[in-house]
Amino acid sequence: LDLLADIRGEVDKALAEGVPLDDFQKRLMPRLKAKGWWGRDENGALLGSPHRMETIYRTNLQTAYMAGRYKEMAANADDRPFWRYVAVLDSRTRPSHSALNGKVFRFDDPFWNTHYPPLGFNCRCRTRALTVDQVNRGNYKVETGRGNMETKVVEVGGQGRTVTGWRDGSGVVRYTDPGWSYNPG
Repeated sequence: LDLLADIRGEVDKALAEGVPLDDFQKRLMPRLKAKGWWGRDENGALLGSPHRMETIYRTNLQTAYMAGRYKEMAANADDRPFWRYVAVLDSRTRPSHSALNGKVFRFDDPFWNTHYPPLGFNCRCRTRALTVDQVNRGNYKVETGRGNMETKVVEVGGQGRTVTGWRDGSGVVRYTDPGWSYNPG
């Protein structure tokens, strides 16, 4: 618990003060090393590393940002009742995330209960709120999660993790990453 408290404190500070990744790592790494959470354990399992700290930093900041974004968009849903999923379309984007790029749902659609980004560690996806006129001008098809959602448990590292999928118009199910079937907002 003291490790989690240390990490949480530095994440909170990074959010509040705009602390960059390098400073986050410099401040946290000595404390993690002093508590024995660095390198590998006796079984070879990875504990702390610069890569893992970057994942913690980026994922927590993105999750907090998207939770705030969700609240802003929900508060403005009367003016912008449609939300469009936006993925970063590059070589690092997971296929399940890029397949959702451009999909539009009403703000109150059940799709957003499980597919509001981030949908996994280091996810860079986001949403964009749209007016009715923008949906019409953009000729966007408004999709629905109603009757098109399914949840299952997959095994990851010997533990069951929930994944929720949305069945698109072609019948393909687009699942969240394991453990990410929730809306951070």
